[in-house]
Amino acid sequence: MSNPNTSGRLPGLDLVRSTAALFVVSVHFFFNCGYYSTPLNDRITFMMTAARWLFLCCVPLYMMLTGYFKCNKDINKAHYMSLIPVFTAYFVISTIKVFTGNYYYGKVYGIKEALAAMGNYTIGWYVGFYLSLMAVAPFLNRLWHALRSRKEQHILLISLAMVTTLYPLIALPAASSNTVVACLSSVLELAAPNYWQMMYPLLYYFLGCYLRENRPQPNKLMLAAVIIVLPVINAAISYKYAAGGNFNWSILGTVDCGYNCITVAVCATAIFLFLYDIDIKNGFIKRSLALISSVSLEIYLFSGTLDIIIFDYAKRRYFEMRDFAWLFFILVPLNFILSVILSLLYKAIYNFIAGILTRKTHE
Repeated sequence: MSNPNTSGRLPGLDLVRSTAALFVVSVHFFFNCGYYSTPLNDRITFMMTAARWLFLCCVPLYMMLTGYFKCNKDINKAHYMSLIPVFTAYFVISTIKVFTGNYYYGKVYGIKEALAAMGNYTIGWYVGFYLSLMAVAPFLNRLWHALRSRKEQHILLISLAMVTTLYPLIALPAASSNTVVACLSSVLELAAPNYWQMMYPLLYYFLGCYLRENRPQPNKLMLAAVIIVLPVINAAISYKYAAGGNFNWSILGTVDCGYNCITVAVCATAIFLFLYDIDIKNGFIKRSLALISSVSLEIYLFSGTLDIIIFDYAKRRYFEMRDFAWLFFILVPLNFILSVILSLLYKAIYNFIAGILTRKTHE
Protein backbone atom coordinates (compact mmCIF):
# COMPACT_ATOMS: atom_id res chain seq x y z
CA MET A 1 0.00 0.00 0.00
CA SER A 2 1.67 3.19 -1.13
CA ASN A 3 1.83 6.21 1.13
CA PRO A 4 0.34 9.48 -0.10
CA ASN A 5 2.89 11.95 -1.36
CA THR A 6 3.60 14.26 1.56
CA SER A 7 5.80 16.68 -0.39
CA GLY A 8 4.07 20.02 -0.63
CA ARG A 9 1.37 19.01 1.88
CA LEU A 10 0.63 21.19 4.87
CA PRO A 11 0.72 18.84 7.87
CA GLY A 12 -1.43 21.21 9.92
CA LEU A 13 -4.31 20.73 7.51
CA ASP A 14 -3.88 16.96 7.65
CA LEU A 15 -4.05 17.35 11.43
CA VAL A 16 -7.33 19.29 11.12
CA ARG A 17 -8.87 16.62 8.88
CA SER A 18 -7.62 13.78 11.11
CA THR A 19 -9.06 15.55 14.15
CA ALA A 20 -12.40 15.95 12.37
CA ALA A 21 -12.41 12.22 11.53
CA LEU A 22 -11.66 11.31 15.15
CA PHE A 23 -14.40 13.68 16.35
CA VAL A 24 -16.91 11.94 14.04
CA VAL A 25 -16.22 8.58 15.68
CA SER A 26 -16.33 10.27 19.10
CA VAL A 27 -19.66 12.05 18.66
CA HIS A 28 -21.31 8.87 17.32
CA PHE A 29 -20.28 7.16 20.58
CA PHE A 30 -22.87 9.22 22.46
CA PHE A 31 -25.69 7.91 20.29
CA ASN A 32 -24.63 4.31 20.81
CA CYS A 33 -23.84 4.30 24.53
CA GLY A 34 -27.26 5.41 25.79
CA TYR A 35 -26.28 8.99 26.65
CA TYR A 36 -29.37 10.55 25.07
CA SER A 37 -31.73 8.45 27.19
CA THR A 38 -29.88 9.18 30.46
CA PRO A 39 -30.89 12.04 32.80
CA LEU A 40 -28.33 14.84 33.05
CA ASN A 41 -27.89 15.01 36.80
CA ASP A 42 -24.28 14.39 37.84
CA ARG A 43 -20.65 15.24 37.07
CA ILE A 44 -20.17 12.36 34.65
CA THR A 45 -23.07 13.37 32.43
CA PHE A 46 -21.98 17.02 32.62
CA MET A 47 -18.49 16.12 31.40
CA MET A 48 -19.98 13.94 28.69
CA THR A 49 -22.26 16.78 27.61
CA ALA A 50 -19.31 19.17 27.31
CA ALA A 51 -17.39 16.54 25.33
CA ARG A 52 -20.41 15.98 23.09
CA TRP A 53 -20.49 19.68 22.18
CA LEU A 54 -16.74 19.68 21.51
CA PHE A 55 -16.91 16.65 19.23
CA LEU A 56 -19.88 18.16 17.39
CA CYS A 57 -17.34 20.50 15.76
CA CYS A 58 -16.44 17.62 13.40
CA VAL A 59 -18.91 18.63 10.66
CA PRO A 60 -18.06 22.36 10.75
CA LEU A 61 -14.36 21.41 10.48
CA TYR A 62 -15.08 19.30 7.39
CA MET A 63 -17.12 22.12 5.84
CA MET A 64 -14.34 24.66 6.44
CA LEU A 65 -11.80 22.26 4.96
CA THR A 66 -13.99 21.95 1.88
CA GLY A 67 -14.00 25.71 1.43
CA TYR A 68 -10.25 25.85 2.06
CA PHE A 69 -9.40 23.26 -0.59
CA LYS A 70 -12.16 23.91 -3.13
CA CYS A 71 -12.29 27.72 -3.20
CA ASN A 72 -10.48 27.92 -6.54
CA LYS A 73 -12.34 25.13 -8.33
CA ASP A 74 -13.97 26.21 -11.57
CA ILE A 75 -16.72 24.84 -13.80
CA ASN A 76 -15.01 22.00 -15.64
CA LYS A 77 -15.23 18.28 -16.23
CA ALA A 78 -12.38 17.43 -13.83
CA HIS A 79 -14.22 19.01 -10.90
CA TYR A 80 -17.40 17.01 -11.42
CA MET A 81 -15.54 13.79 -12.28
CA SER A 82 -13.79 14.04 -8.92
CA LEU A 83 -17.13 13.19 -7.31
CA ILE A 84 -17.11 9.65 -8.74
CA PRO A 85 -14.77 8.23 -6.05
CA VAL A 86 -16.95 9.84 -3.38
CA PHE A 87 -20.15 8.28 -4.69
CA THR A 88 -18.43 4.92 -5.24
CA ALA A 89 -17.13 4.83 -1.65
CA TYR A 90 -20.58 5.72 -0.38
CA PHE A 91 -22.28 2.98 -2.37
CA VAL A 92 -19.76 0.23 -1.60
CA ILE A 93 -19.32 0.93 2.12
CA SER A 94 -23.04 1.54 2.64
CA THR A 95 -23.71 -1.86 1.08
CA ILE A 96 -21.32 -3.39 3.60
CA LYS A 97 -23.19 -1.58 6.38
CA VAL A 98 -26.53 -2.93 5.12
CA PHE A 99 -25.31 -6.53 5.24
CA THR A 100 -23.70 -5.96 8.64
CA GLY A 101 -26.89 -4.47 10.07
CA ASN A 102 -28.96 -7.35 8.74
CA TYR A 103 -26.54 -9.87 10.24
CA TYR A 104 -26.54 -8.34 13.73
CA TYR A 105 -30.08 -6.95 13.97
CA GLY A 106 -32.07 -9.34 11.79
CA LYS A 107 -33.49 -8.26 8.45
CA VAL A 108 -33.43 -4.48 8.77
CA TYR A 109 -33.01 -3.86 5.06
CA GLY A 110 -34.53 -5.63 2.10
CA ILE A 111 -33.39 -4.57 -1.37
CA LYS A 112 -36.08 -1.88 -1.56
CA GLU A 113 -35.33 -0.51 1.91
CA ALA A 114 -31.59 -0.54 1.29
CA LEU A 115 -31.89 1.36 -1.98
CA ALA A 116 -34.26 3.85 -0.35
CA ALA A 117 -31.85 4.42 2.56
CA MET A 118 -28.92 4.93 0.18
CA GLY A 119 -30.97 7.09 -2.14
CA ASN A 120 -31.99 9.56 0.55
CA TYR A 121 -28.56 9.38 2.22
CA THR A 122 -29.87 8.32 5.63
CA ILE A 123 -26.96 5.86 5.79
CA GLY A 124 -24.46 8.70 5.36
CA TRP A 125 -26.16 12.10 5.31
CA TYR A 126 -22.90 14.03 5.00
CA VAL A 127 -22.15 12.42 1.64
CA GLY A 128 -25.42 13.73 0.24
CA PHE A 129 -24.58 17.18 1.57
CA TYR A 130 -21.05 17.07 0.15
CA LEU A 131 -22.14 15.99 -3.33
CA SER A 132 -24.75 18.76 -3.37
CA LEU A 133 -22.24 21.35 -2.19
CA MET A 134 -19.73 20.31 -4.85
CA ALA A 135 -22.41 20.70 -7.53
CA VAL A 136 -22.65 24.42 -6.74
CA ALA A 137 -19.12 25.07 -5.38
CA PRO A 138 -17.76 26.59 -8.63
CA PHE A 139 -20.58 29.13 -8.57
CA LEU A 140 -19.99 29.91 -4.89
CA ASN A 141 -16.33 30.45 -5.75
CA ARG A 142 -17.24 33.03 -8.38
CA LEU A 143 -19.30 34.86 -5.79
CA TRP A 144 -16.40 34.76 -3.32
CA HIS A 145 -13.81 35.98 -5.82
CA ALA A 146 -16.14 38.80 -6.92
CA LEU A 147 -15.70 40.38 -3.49
CA ARG A 148 -13.39 43.33 -3.97
CA SER A 149 -11.78 43.67 -0.55
CA ARG A 150 -11.24 42.00 2.79
CA LYS A 151 -13.88 44.38 4.18
CA GLU A 152 -16.46 42.92 1.81
CA GLN A 153 -15.39 39.41 2.85
CA HIS A 154 -15.94 40.37 6.49
CA ILE A 155 -19.38 41.79 5.71
CA LEU A 156 -20.40 38.56 3.95
CA LEU A 157 -19.18 36.37 6.82
CA ILE A 158 -20.82 38.56 9.48
CA SER A 159 -24.08 38.65 7.52
CA LEU A 160 -24.11 34.86 7.17
CA ALA A 161 -23.31 34.46 10.87
CA MET A 162 -26.22 36.74 11.76
CA VAL A 163 -28.83 34.91 9.70
CA THR A 164 -27.63 31.33 10.18
CA THR A 165 -26.04 30.92 13.64
CA LEU A 166 -27.34 33.50 16.12
CA TYR A 167 -30.96 32.40 16.35
CA PRO A 168 -30.46 29.19 18.42
CA LEU A 169 -28.68 31.16 21.16
CA ILE A 170 -30.86 34.26 21.41
CA ALA A 171 -34.11 32.30 21.13
CA LEU A 172 -33.51 30.60 24.51
CA PRO A 173 -34.37 33.54 26.80
CA ALA A 174 -37.42 34.44 24.70
CA ALA A 175 -39.45 31.97 26.77
CA SER A 176 -38.16 33.37 30.07
CA SER A 177 -40.63 34.22 32.82
CA ASN A 178 -38.73 37.47 33.24
CA THR A 179 -40.51 40.00 31.05
CA VAL A 180 -37.45 42.19 30.50
CA VAL A 181 -35.29 39.22 29.45
CA ALA A 182 -38.00 37.87 27.16
CA CYS A 183 -38.55 41.27 25.53
CA LEU A 184 -34.82 41.81 25.02
CA SER A 185 -34.48 38.39 23.39
CA SER A 186 -37.44 39.11 21.11
CA VAL A 187 -35.78 42.36 20.01
CA LEU A 188 -32.54 40.52 19.27
CA GLU A 189 -34.48 37.98 17.20
CA LEU A 190 -35.30 40.83 14.82
CA ALA A 191 -31.61 40.92 13.89
CA ALA A 192 -31.31 37.14 13.61
CA PRO A 193 -34.51 35.64 12.15
CA ASN A 194 -34.86 31.89 11.92
CA TYR A 195 -35.65 31.72 8.17
CA TRP A 196 -32.14 31.06 6.87
CA GLN A 197 -30.66 28.69 9.45
CA MET A 198 -30.28 25.90 6.88
CA MET A 199 -27.79 28.10 5.02
CA TYR A 200 -25.18 27.56 7.73
CA PRO A 201 -22.96 25.39 5.43
CA LEU A 202 -22.31 28.51 3.34
CA LEU A 203 -20.86 30.24 6.39
CA TYR A 204 -18.40 27.40 6.98
CA TYR A 205 -17.55 27.08 3.29
CA PHE A 206 -16.76 30.78 2.98
CA LEU A 207 -14.87 30.71 6.27
CA GLY A 208 -12.63 28.07 4.67
CA CYS A 209 -12.16 30.33 1.64
CA TYR A 210 -11.30 33.23 3.93
CA LEU A 211 -8.77 31.23 5.95
CA ARG A 212 -7.01 30.09 2.79
CA GLU A 213 -6.67 33.60 1.41
CA ASN A 214 -5.80 35.43 4.63
CA ARG A 215 -4.20 32.78 6.88
CA PRO A 216 -4.85 34.58 10.21
CA GLN A 217 -2.73 33.56 13.18
CA PRO A 218 -4.47 34.43 16.46
CA ASN A 219 -2.85 33.82 19.82
CA LYS A 220 -2.80 30.06 20.54
CA LEU A 221 -3.53 30.48 24.24
CA MET A 222 -6.64 32.50 23.43
CA LEU A 223 -7.77 29.82 20.97
CA ALA A 224 -7.17 27.08 23.54
CA ALA A 225 -9.29 28.99 26.07
CA VAL A 226 -12.13 29.28 23.55
CA ILE A 227 -11.94 25.56 22.73
CA ILE A 228 -12.18 24.67 26.44
CA VAL A 229 -14.71 27.26 27.60
CA LEU A 230 -17.38 27.15 24.87
CA PRO A 231 -18.22 23.42 25.17
CA VAL A 232 -18.55 23.93 28.95
CA ILE A 233 -20.92 26.87 28.36
CA ASN A 234 -22.97 24.76 25.95
CA ALA A 235 -23.06 21.95 28.52
CA ALA A 236 -24.25 24.37 31.20
CA ILE A 237 -27.06 25.56 28.92
CA SER A 238 -28.00 21.96 28.14
CA TYR A 239 -28.07 21.12 31.86
CA LYS A 240 -30.20 24.13 32.77
CA TYR A 241 -32.85 23.38 30.18
CA ALA A 242 -32.78 19.62 30.77
CA ALA A 243 -33.76 20.32 34.40
CA GLY A 244 -32.77 16.82 35.48
CA GLY A 245 -34.24 15.18 32.40
CA ASN A 246 -32.66 13.88 29.21
CA PHE A 247 -30.61 15.90 26.75
CA ASN A 248 -32.86 18.21 24.73
CA TRP A 249 -31.92 18.10 21.04
CA SER A 250 -33.67 21.42 20.45
CA ILE A 251 -31.36 23.29 22.83
CA LEU A 252 -28.85 25.07 20.59
CA GLY A 253 -29.77 22.44 18.00
CA THR A 254 -32.72 23.77 16.06
CA VAL A 255 -31.03 22.73 12.79
CA ASP A 256 -28.94 19.58 12.25
CA CYS A 257 -28.15 18.89 15.92
CA GLY A 258 -26.62 22.32 16.59
CA TYR A 259 -24.06 22.76 13.82
CA ASN A 260 -25.60 26.16 13.15
CA CYS A 261 -25.19 27.53 16.69
CA ILE A 262 -22.79 30.47 17.03
CA THR A 263 -20.95 28.87 19.96
CA VAL A 264 -20.28 25.75 17.89
CA ALA A 265 -19.20 27.88 14.92
CA VAL A 266 -16.74 29.86 17.05
CA CYS A 267 -15.37 26.73 18.74
CA ALA A 268 -14.88 24.92 15.41
CA THR A 269 -13.14 27.96 13.93
CA ALA A 270 -10.87 28.14 16.97
CA ILE A 271 -9.94 24.45 16.57
CA PHE A 272 -9.18 25.01 12.87
CA LEU A 273 -7.01 28.06 13.62
CA PHE A 274 -5.25 26.28 16.46
CA LEU A 275 -4.22 23.34 14.28
CA TYR A 276 -3.98 24.38 10.64
CA ASP A 277 -0.60 26.14 10.71
CA ILE A 278 1.21 23.71 13.01
CA ASP A 279 4.49 22.70 11.40
CA ILE A 280 5.09 19.02 12.16
CA LYS A 281 8.70 17.95 11.66
CA ASN A 282 8.51 14.26 12.54
CA GLY A 283 8.33 12.28 9.29
CA PHE A 284 6.39 9.34 10.74
CA ILE A 285 3.70 11.60 12.22
CA LYS A 286 3.42 13.58 8.98
CA ARG A 287 2.99 10.42 6.92
CA SER A 288 0.47 9.00 9.39
CA LEU A 289 -1.62 12.17 9.33
CA ALA A 290 -1.44 12.27 5.53
CA LEU A 291 -2.70 8.67 5.36
CA ILE A 292 -5.57 9.34 7.74
CA SER A 293 -6.44 12.57 5.93
CA SER A 294 -6.51 10.80 2.56
CA VAL A 295 -9.28 8.44 3.71
CA SER A 296 -11.31 10.69 6.03
CA LEU A 297 -14.52 10.09 4.04
CA GLU A 298 -14.07 6.34 4.18
CA ILE A 299 -13.38 6.55 7.94
CA TYR A 300 -16.70 8.33 8.40
CA LEU A 301 -18.51 5.60 6.45
CA PHE A 302 -16.74 2.58 7.93
CA SER A 303 -17.08 3.85 11.51
CA GLY A 304 -20.87 3.46 11.31
CA THR A 305 -20.48 -0.19 10.34
CA LEU A 306 -17.96 -0.82 13.11
CA ASP A 307 -20.29 0.84 15.63
CA ILE A 308 -22.78 -1.97 14.95
CA ILE A 309 -20.20 -4.66 15.66
CA ILE A 310 -18.44 -3.01 18.61
CA PHE A 311 -21.55 -1.93 20.50
CA ASP A 312 -23.36 -5.21 19.89
CA TYR A 313 -20.50 -6.86 21.75
CA ALA A 314 -20.17 -4.15 24.43
CA LYS A 315 -23.89 -3.93 25.25
CA ARG A 316 -24.02 -7.62 26.02
CA ARG A 317 -21.55 -6.99 28.86
CA TYR A 318 -22.30 -3.47 30.07
CA PHE A 319 -25.73 -2.07 30.78
CA GLU A 320 -25.16 1.26 32.55
CA MET A 321 -24.37 4.38 30.54
CA ARG A 322 -21.86 5.40 33.20
CA ASP A 323 -19.86 2.24 32.42
CA PHE A 324 -19.72 3.39 28.81
CA ALA A 325 -18.44 6.80 29.91
CA TRP A 326 -15.12 5.19 30.82
CA LEU A 327 -15.24 2.75 27.90
CA PHE A 328 -15.07 5.79 25.62
CA PHE A 329 -11.28 5.68 25.94
CA ILE A 330 -11.26 2.09 24.64
CA LEU A 331 -14.13 1.85 22.17
CA VAL A 332 -13.55 5.12 20.30
CA PRO A 333 -9.82 4.52 19.64
CA LEU A 334 -10.63 0.92 18.66
CA ASN A 335 -13.29 2.05 16.19
CA PHE A 336 -11.04 4.79 14.81
CA ILE A 337 -8.01 2.55 14.28
CA LEU A 338 -10.07 -0.21 12.65
CA SER A 339 -11.83 2.38 10.45
CA VAL A 340 -8.46 3.72 9.30
CA ILE A 341 -7.21 0.22 8.46
CA LEU A 342 -10.38 -0.72 6.54
CA SER A 343 -10.39 2.64 4.76
CA LEU A 344 -6.80 2.29 3.61
CA LEU A 345 -7.51 -1.26 2.43
CA TYR A 346 -10.59 -0.08 0.51
CA LYS A 347 -8.65 2.81 -1.04
CA ALA A 348 -5.85 0.48 -2.17
CA ILE A 349 -8.38 -1.87 -3.83
CA TYR A 350 -10.22 1.07 -5.42
CA ASN A 351 -7.00 2.56 -6.80
CA PHE A 352 -5.91 -0.84 -8.14
CA ILE A 353 -9.22 -1.39 -9.98
CA ALA A 354 -9.34 2.22 -11.19
CA GLY A 355 -5.81 1.84 -12.56
CA ILE A 356 -6.77 -1.29 -14.52
CA LEU A 357 -9.87 0.39 -15.96
CA THR A 358 -7.89 3.48 -16.92
CA ARG A 359 -5.28 1.42 -18.74
CA LYS A 360 -7.97 -0.51 -20.65
CA THR A 361 -9.67 2.75 -21.60
CA HIS A 362 -6.44 4.05 -23.16
CA GLU A 363 -5.56 0.84 -24.99
